[in-house]
Amino acid sequence: MASSTAASSSSRNPASAARRASSSADGRSRLPTVSARGTPLTLTCDRRAGLCLPLASPESAFRVMAANLGDRLRRLPDGETGPRSDWIVWQYPVLSSRPEFEVGPPVAGFYRPLPRLQLRPGVDPAGLHFGSLGYAAAARASYREFAVLKRDGVVPAGCRFQVCLPTPLAPISAFVALPDQARVEPPYEARMMAELDEILAGIPADQLGIQWDTNFEFGMLEGAFPTWFEDVKAGILERLLRISRRVPAEVELGFHLCYGDTLQGFHREPRDLGRLVEIANALSASLGRPLSWIHMPISRERTDTKFYAPLEQLNLRPETELYLGLLYPEDGPDGARRRVAAAREFLGGFGVATECGWGRRAPAMVDTLVNLHRELSRPVAAPSRGRRRRPFRWPPGFARIPDEEWVRQDVDPSGRQYDSVDNHGWYRNLDPTVEQLAGALEEGDVLVDYSGGTGILLDRLRLRIFDRQVGMIIVDSSPKFLRVALDRLRDDPRVAYRWLRFLKEEGRLQALDEVLDVPLRERRVDALVSTNAIHLYADLAPTLRSWARVLRPGGQVFINSGNIRNPRARPGEWILDETVYVVHEVATGLVRTDPKYAAYREVLDDPERMGRHLEFRDRVFVAPRPLDFYVDELAKVGFAAPEVTETTIVADVDDWFEFLRAYHEAVLGWVGGSARVEGRAPTVEAEGDRLALIRKAMDVIFGGRPTFRCCWTYIQAILEG
Repeated sequence: MASSTAASSSSRNPASAARRASSSADGRSRLPTVSARGTPLTLTCDRRAGLCLPLASPESAFRVMAANLGDRLRRLPDGETGPRSDWIVWQYPVLSSRPEFEVGPPVAGFYRPLPRLQLRPGVDPAGLHFGSLGYAAAARASYREFAVLKRDGVVPAGCRFQVCLPTPLAPISAFVALPDQARVEPPYEARMMAELDEILAGIPADQLGIQWDTNFEFGMLEGAFPTWFEDVKAGILERLLRISRRVPAEVELGFHLCYGDTLQGFHREPRDLGRLVEIANALSASLGRPLSWIHMPISRERTDTKFYAPLEQLNLRPETELYLGLLYPEDGPDGARRRVAAAREFLGGFGVATECGWGRRAPAMVDTLVNLHRELSRPVAAPSRGRRRRPFRWPPGFARIPDEEWVRQDVDPSGRQYDSVDNHGWYRNLDPTVEQLAGALEEGDVLVDYSGGTGILLDRLRLRIFDRQVGMIIVDSSPKFLRVALDRLRDDPRVAYRWLRFLKEEGRLQALDEVLDVPLRERRVDALVSTNAIHLYADLAPTLRSWARVLRPGGQVFINSGNIRNPRARPGEWILDETVYVVHEVATGLVRTDPKYAAYREVLDDPERMGRHLEFRDRVFVAPRPLDFYVDELAKVGFAAPEVTETTIVADVDDWFEFLRAYHEAVLGWVGGSARVEGRAPTVEAEGDRLALIRKAMDVIFGGRPTFRCCWTYIQAILEG
């Protein structure tokens, strides 16, 4: 349903522009809003007002559009491929799968002949809550592909990622029985706003555009669709303004004003453009934030003055781009030019587009539509696709990939298992750190990712600063983790790797400056980041001193951890690793009381043996220390002006179980034995019991809930000169 490619018209009507020119009080010309009274907004580029594409995947949509229209792009959506290809129809099973609904009869002649969903008798809508709708997950996944292609020069550097969302009103109007629509709308809208919040949290603001697709709203305004609120126009505007104000000002915002395109036809032919202009003007005047674009559909058969005349009353904000959906493959460039000429009687520059998305077009039609857009538009910049940026220049003599045995080893499966957690809920804690680093790192800087593991952070950061030549060094004590990082990041010349060895004779880990080559030690580094690791450094002071030795004066450290005892933590928030200690306590009770686990009771009555297991656990999951401890230790080695913030991370219990599964030997190694502690591995059956106990204990701890809340602490400090 999202509108199609939008491109600027390649010329303007000078006479029309002159007729509408105006001057300020002092006689100087001004550039006001697009209106009958001001100089029209002059657009010189293709911008995507939204796009459903009949293609196989988001990546194919990005590649096809960038390859053919890359010199005209300002925003690029993911094509709404796969289950989203028929606009909101994929939300029907999201609603129908809820136990609160039962299936009722369809409404004849309305949108789709699907059975209407109605609340079961006795259901209290106040208790109705929706889980994931799928929009945030799809957007975050597509953005990762978008960022990779942008980094590689396939997508133009100035192009934003656009997320097209239906207004919450649409699925309610389409799929819910009319008597229940007013009751179901609030919880569904609340969930859609949560999806929006997840999108905003997961995609950088300066890379993002949000488009609201309005279709059912105009069906209601035209009397084609029933409503559950009395004042139709006021109710629609109230809803559009409410959901739009949720989008921060730094994120671009646009509207696809839509009359539907089922079987490529409007649900009702508009008499003229008056209603579209009226809603556009109301949004522009009332939003209270920038409005980046508006798209309006144009009837294919209309080239008469009466139809286009309301455009003379259009009063958009100075920054707002206008796109007219007047491209139709049925009559090609000639028909489009007739409609462009009719619109130019009342407007100067404007973008062009199809009337709606391409999702219901045949795949064979894509080339025709692309060529039509290209013929009716003009480029704004030299295409950047395919251009490889100059690699980051490491100091002479610095080996990005060291000549060490771990580099030549195969990737360890346990490293892969650990790496699989990088999309789990609690790894959203990395997002604030990525934004901190993106704001601090400048061209030519060098960053050390200390305890960088498999490269989870740098994989996100390099896509955030894809156009910035910043050197990034992963330093870690695990060669199997570094091997995974090398496998995923090898092709990025900005990323280097260093292994911290454990020196048995000295009983210590190598210091950071011991593993950095002389050229880099002499240059010094500009920033250091440690994520989810500082709580593991049992002897913190030597580690911090090594950081200070390699950072330049004024260099910054960025630390985050979910295992710091923060006095500002909210009630009910966990310290992440403390869950492991509670798992042990609950599992102990289960072993003592459940005959199924009687074979493991012996170790519970052997303090010396159990003590060795707990000592191993405590080396892997270190007991949390207070925030003041870290602030004081940083100050001792010269880090000043610490800025401390915290946030709540909502983690999935299933995801946390998968993480603990990777560390099950440390969590409950006493169940069935431990190769690390006792020199003998558990049997397959015992390992299964161990994992079952961890899962049962988690169900007890979290009360069967699917998620739990954690407090994450962020520390940013500067090394004094």
